[in-house]
Amino acid sequence: GDDKKAVSLGKKRNALEKQYPLLLDGKSKAFLLPAMPTNPPKTLAELDTQEKDFRQSIASHLQKRTMLADLWCASFVMERTIAQDGTLLCVTQNTLDTYLQTGLLPPTLTSRVVQTAKAYQFFHWELAFPEVFAKKNPGFDVVLGNPPWERIKLQEKEWFFGKDDAIAKAPNASIRSQRIKNLQKDNPQLYAAFAKASAQTARVSHFIRESGRYPLCGRGDINCYAVFAETMRQIVSKTGRVGCILPSGIATDATTQRFFQDIVQTKNLVTFYDFENKGLFPSVHTSYRFALLTMSGQGNPNANDAWCMFFAHRIEDLHDSERRFSLNAADIALINPNTHTCPCFRSTKDAELAKALYRRLPVLQERNQAHQTNSWQSSFLRMFDMSNDAYRFRTKEQLIHAKGTLSGNHYSVPASATPPQSAVSHGRWLPLYEAKMVHLYNHRWAGYTDVNGMPTIKSVPPNERNNPTFACMPRYWVHADDVNKALSKVGWEKEWVMGIRNVTNATNERTIVGTILPRTAVGNSFPLLLSGVKKPWILSMVLSSYICDFIARLKISGINLNFFTIEQLPIIPYKTFEERISFLKDTTLADFLQPRILELVYTTPDMAGFAKDLGFHGAPFPWDEDRRFCLQAELDALFFHCYLPSMPNGCLRPTVNERPEEYAKITQIFPKVRDAVSYIMDTFVVKKKKDISMNGFYKTKETILKYYDIIQESIADKKKYRSNII
Repeated sequence: GDDKKAVSLGKKRNALEKQYPLLLDGKSKAFLLPAMPTNPPKTLAELDTQEKDFRQSIASHLQKRTMLADLWCASFVMERTIAQDGTLLCVTQNTLDTYLQTGLLPPTLTSRVVQTAKAYQFFHWELAFPEVFAKKNPGFDVVLGNPPWERIKLQEKEWFFGKDDAIAKAPNASIRSQRIKNLQKDNPQLYAAFAKASAQTARVSHFIRESGRYPLCGRGDINCYAVFAETMRQIVSKTGRVGCILPSGIATDATTQRFFQDIVQTKNLVTFYDFENKGLFPSVHTSYRFALLTMSGQGNPNANDAWCMFFAHRIEDLHDSERRFSLNAADIALINPNTHTCPCFRSTKDAELAKALYRRLPVLQERNQAHQTNSWQSSFLRMFDMSNDAYRFRTKEQLIHAKGTLSGNHYSVPASATPPQSAVSHGRWLPLYEAKMVHLYNHRWAGYTDVNGMPTIKSVPPNERNNPTFACMPRYWVHADDVNKALSKVGWEKEWVMGIRNVTNATNERTIVGTILPRTAVGNSFPLLLSGVKKPWILSMVLSSYICDFIARLKISGINLNFFTIEQLPIIPYKTFEERISFLKDTTLADFLQPRILELVYTTPDMAGFAKDLGFHGAPFPWDEDRRFCLQAELDALFFHCYLPSMPNGCLRPTVNERPEEYAKITQIFPKVRDAVSYIMDTFVVKKKKDISMNGFYKTKETILKYYDIIQESIADKKKYRSNII
């Protein structure tokens, strides 16, 4: 809605006005608070008149103060145009200075500001509650709130629902965008309404980000609840208290990390009680998590550590001393050094176990200015966005129409079959893998098949996995040139890639689900994990372990496994894998791991490039479910020993940087490391139930403990560990 000429003129004028400010006399009377009458009234009529005059003066004062506040707010969201009388309808520095001095504005600008204030519903706390903010200790004594939990971003699908279903139900963002564009001629009235709503949302977002009103929460993908939380903290008195119901992301998400970090460091966090919505709010999804957050005023810091609880289901759970634990700024900085977000411990055992692991190992990538580490030279790549890059994708029907031939799950389109204007260029088209198509050590977990003319995802049955030539079909294909271009930009030249699902949950069977794929296209739901070390595939194995998964579960409050979560996992430094391990005698960890990942990953010819990088040139390994289960159990047992190294007697080995009281606390909870392993495996409730249902006992846990015990015997007897698998 902005007039480009008005914006250009306003920018130039504002820059000049800031360089040469108005010479104000400093004697403005426009904003002086009216004085109480000094002459005593002689009659009741005179008293009434004085009171009436005084109230009118107060009202006039508040009106001018309100206009000044509205003028400042309008400077961020008002449409910049030029009126018919030539007035620049744009707020610049001199506009504010002049009004502050004289209380006067051009009528056309006054009218526009009033319209804008009404449209955006400006609200000024100090003017709405002068008796609250004019006192010696300004602010409310208590602020209670349950703010809206909505993103400040126009959701096109929701906005068009019921207005234009063809747009609301568009299969992807690219098609939806084109249909919206077509509205300009097909339905200009609806297009104008959409443009107005879109512009208004963008202007609100601009105010929140740029005004300085929300320095801690006005960033990233802004949600109303975060802005309300910061407001509540601003309007409470220094000695007051804030209590609010918010999504748990206020403490765990990257966009609100500065807010949470600030309330922790200033000791304003009193309690943070996280709940899973198990019927408490019927209209909200049962897996949605929210929290009861209590904050103290900024002049009254909490003398004790904050009390926290996660995954509560009932109010009565808050009285469970085993599940409630205390946290301070040092604990949070130890566990999440980059974001200072809150870990989601289910119990005191979780908290102490996590602290012990973080005292022993560095995070994958530390980003603090004073201390930066990245021994794995790791980074992430979102190759193709399923919405924004939809124009690159082609369907099976399009490729077949272009005379493409299928080999495995790749298409080759001959040049002779593609005319210059064809939507399908000649060359090789690679499958676009989505997260739901893969699982741990398995790039053939699920594929798409036609069901009543619609592509439908289906799991691959075991008998198909036994066939090394079987390939999962995707929903879309991407030209090989686009794939190579995306990977070349980050310097990845290998014939394989590795990544991790980003849609997950702390209560799923597994939280970190990643694997290694052939060099191919991947959607944004499966971001690629890059590493510049000599043997990057080791990192994929570490992240696939139960011990790593356990830590990840303590950091996720929603359904996304964000990059910042992975970066803050405690990861064994790369150099450790190139060192010789005592219980492996003359073998390095890398040498021990290599044949195992080779057998788990190289099950199809399209993974030959990966096998070649590991120095293997034979045929793919057969898919043997029982053998694969044992291989993964042995790996998990090994990683438990690496993460929680034990002494010959099975007790946790102390570290140099661990204080005696810290070591005493963790060993009191878990006298033997095996106890910790058993406890960790029991936290995987879904896997436990599934195993008991299928086998009558928790097979995964018992098998891991079996291999753990064999390795422990080797440590105790100072003998070389001998695997009964490889």
